Amino acid sequence: MSTWEAMSQECLHAAKRLLDDGRLRRSISSSYYAAYSAIAGALAAKSVTYARGWRNPAHEQLPQLILNNLALSRSTGYQINKAIRRLRMERENADYRPGVDVTRRTAVDAVHDSVQIISLLEVEGD
Repeated sequence: MSTWEAMSQECLHAAKRLLDDGRLRRSISSSYYAAYSAIAGALAAKSVTYARGWRNPAHEQLPQLILNNLALSRSTGYQINKAIRRLRMERENADYRPGVDVTRRTAVDAVHDSVQIISLLEVEGD
């Protein structure tokens, strides 16, 4: 198991536990990073390199990196992009916008999006 995979699994586990504990903002953030780590791992497996010598992708570049570098069907690529965009928006709301109401439904949806991304990468990425 790669470090990225381990990070993804750890974040997903945390997201689920935090959701169960009612810590919705942290659950959403962990859901995003579970998906981010899974995507970063898939990109690392393809030896994708990044600007400025970074070892991981910039958040705003994920959608293009997914479409241009991963051997996914067009439909799957778009599904992953749609889910990661939702997750990023909700993570930014949870982490940086205390005035935004974060609901249990939003946190449940974030965990679902994360699980979906990880599953799609596992099925199509192999």
